[in-house]
This record gives sequence, C-alpha cells and structure tokens, in this order.
Amino acid sequence: MPARTDRSRSVEQSSPTTQARLITSSSVVTNLTVRAAGLVPARIDLAHVGTAEQQLGLTLGSVLIYIRAGATARAVADGWSGAAVGAQSLAPAIAGRRPLLIGPTTVAAMIRFAGLPDVTWAFMPARAGRAVPAMLRIEVGPVNWEVCDATAYTSMLRAWRQAARLLAENPTEDE
Repeated sequence: MPARTDRSRSVEQSSPTTQARLITSSSVVTNLTVRAAGLVPARIDLAHVGTAEQQLGLTLGSVLIYIRAGATARAVADGWSGAAVGAQSLAPAIAGRRPLLIGPTTVAAMIRFAGLPDVTWAFMPARAGRAVPAMLRIEVGPVNWEVCDATAYTSMLRAWRQAARLLAENPTEDE
C-alpha cells in the first residue's frame, strides 16, 4: 500500500496542472506602458495599518499599485512633482471617454513597488501632424506613464501625494 501512495504523489507533482502553476508563478512583466488623458480615477486603500503587514493599494485608472513603505511612496510622489516642468507644456485637457468605475473587475495590471524606484521623465512633442498628441512620459521602475494632458497629470500627482502622506502618517515598525 505505501508504494502506491508514493507513486500517486510523484504523478501528482508532475501533472500538467501543477506544471502550469509553476510556469505562471515564474512569469515577470519587465515593462508596462499606460497612457492617460483627462481625469484619472484614483482610489487608495490602506490595510493592516501600523503592522508589518501594512499595505497601501493605489488604483490609478486600471492599474493597481501596492506599496508598503512611506519612503517608496514619497520617492514616487517626489519624482512626479519633479515632472511638473514638463507638465506645463501639456494641453489643459483632452476630451476622452467617461472615467471608468474603479473596482476589482476593472484592474488591468497589478504592480508592487518597493525600495526607492527610479523616477525619470521626458516631454514628448506631438508627432504625425498632431495625430499623436504631446505627452509627458514618466517612468517609475518598469512602468511608463504616458500622460497626455495637465488634467491627467494633476489627478495622478494628487493621488501619489495622498499615498505618500498616508504611509508617512502610519509608519510600520520596519521604518
């Protein structure tokens, strides 16, 4: 009897379902580009406040970002603030679709930021006879935000600042 049990375990470990789980868990997205125009809906959720498990979820449009440390959120907020010089060249607003509702069914990507991510920015002038609008490209780690107007920039900057403020007001024992 014990020999059968051992064989069935080894078969289970190499089953296609188990192999698929192993492949999925090793997948990594190395770059993500998000284009934003108009008012970007934002939502902030802070869970397990003041504990080692504390985590802030920041949803910007269809992107859900998880952050644990106030220093991480502050680095990103400061990087976005530094891009204000480039944002001055953006159009005030570009007409677009109505803002989407925010919820688990509307999230297209989930990202976890840790440490002090590099934040760089560059202003991209309009191309192809203005068919492609001028954009402010802000890179935060592997995420490239292509911001098309000042309204989108301002709404996302406000959300990053709120996230940084919330985490600064609620430090964990690690910070």
